Amino acid sequence: MRPFLPKPMAGAPPYVIAHRGISAKAPENTLASFALAASAPGIDMVELDVRLTKDEEVIVLHDRTLQRTSTGNGVAHKCNLEELRTYDAGSWFDPSFRGERIPTLSEVLRLVGPTRWVDIEIKSDPFQADRRGLIEEKVIAVVEQSNMKGRVFYSSFDHHLVANLKRMVPDAVTGVLYNLFRDFGRLPSKLARRAEASIFICAKTELQRSMIDDARRYGIAVYVYTLNSIKDAQKMIQLGVDGIISDNADDIVSLVKQKQ
Repeated sequence: MRPFLPKPMAGAPPYVIAHRGISAKAPENTLASFALAASAPGIDMVELDVRLTKDEEVIVLHDRTLQRTSTGNGVAHKCNLEELRTYDAGSWFDPSFRGERIPTLSEVLRLVGPTRWVDIEIKSDPFQADRRGLIEEKVIAVVEQSNMKGRVFYSSFDHHLVANLKRMVPDAVTGVLYNLFRDFGRLPSKLARRAEASIFICAKTELQRSMIDDARRYGIAVYVYTLNSIKDAQKMIQLGVDGIISDNADDIVSLVKQKQ
């Protein structure tokens, strides 16, 4: 598979990105969900969220706390990986997924391998007293150990974290996630330039024509989440976005690709 590029080639359709795997059909951010995404024809990329455990292992988990998507309770960062392994991360979604565990980033990258690119969204937590730059270092190390350096990009709502990671790995591809309350009124070029990022990511309800125009002017890629209906996907294709992030990416991929 060719190295990751922020934008599709000229004339190609937008990237189709599986949000936390195929999270409409399997529990989000589990190996089951990523396996569906890795085997579905036409999907370009999987998106996932990473955090650190108490013993500084990189796990794939969206929420700061455990109770929504596992049988655990409390803050994930206060648990060692060994403890997190004891929690069921699948039965909340459906009993057939009982026994799914919170995976490590290493496990997911090994599963996805060269078949798909990976968007690694790094979660920062102001309530964690970690050394500055720790999670960036840990994530970079896992990616390099997994031989996936040319097949990932890093994103975060924490634009300072994105800028710091870019300083650590100057050739890394990075993206900034738009926070409506913090970033309102700021165009993609300003947010991306400040963090030295090449991708701008926002919710479908946040995207405006002025953002698209600005991004095109400055060569910034635009990805939009979470597009789970054909109607939403069609609208974003017409606007000319570069990436479509969906919970049911396997269902919309044929529409997106036929629009080439």
